[in-house]
Amino acid sequence: MSNLIIKGKANWVKVFEPDTKFNPTGDYTIDVIVPADDPATVAMCERLDDIVQEAFNNEVKNKPQVKNTLSIRTADKPEMHYETGEPTGNLVFKFKMKAEVRKKDGTTFSQQPVVVDAKRQPVDRTIGIGNGSVVKVAFDAAPYVVQGTVGVALRLKAVQVIELIEYSGTGGDSLFDEEDGFEGAATPADTFTMDNATAGGDF
Repeated sequence: MSNLIIKGKANWVKVFEPDTKFNPTGDYTIDVIVPADDPATVAMCERLDDIVQEAFNNEVKNKPQVKNTLSIRTADKPEMHYETGEPTGNLVFKFKMKAEVRKKDGTTFSQQPVVVDAKRQPVDRTIGIGNGSVVKVAFDAAPYVVQGTVGVALRLKAVQVIELIEYSGTGGDSLFDEEDGFEGAATPADTFTMDNATAGGDF
């Protein structure tokens, strides 16, 4: 498992209220879109590919008979234009955190991602983070082998909103001043710690 941070444009953000469409107990999710040819993107892809390749090698070492049947799934997917269906030149990374985790002893606990603004202050949970907002996402990269496929799960830990495009749910999105950066007023009850959320880098 690795601690990593990626910066890009947010899409389909569910970091304050979990999505229950595919999981009754809910998942916090966010997609991050980055230019495929950006050096930071290339470096991230290489690092994640190395994690997957190591998991592949370990699986083959333990089970040599599966070498010719195992397939590899990369962590990124090409972004396709919503009208033409053609590649945009960007890559999409999908991050997820389970809102409820069941431990081996049968007990459960709840969790939620840390969300801070450009000044590392907690963001008011009533603010809607719209598509196109510039964010950093801290995550763990956890390799897996499932049904003959080796891949890596991108486990969401924390989000920093650098530039906000606010989603109101009524089509009234507005872009805040990019030069000053986003600073969101948090409610008094909001607390957070960055110690665990940014173990692989700093916001």
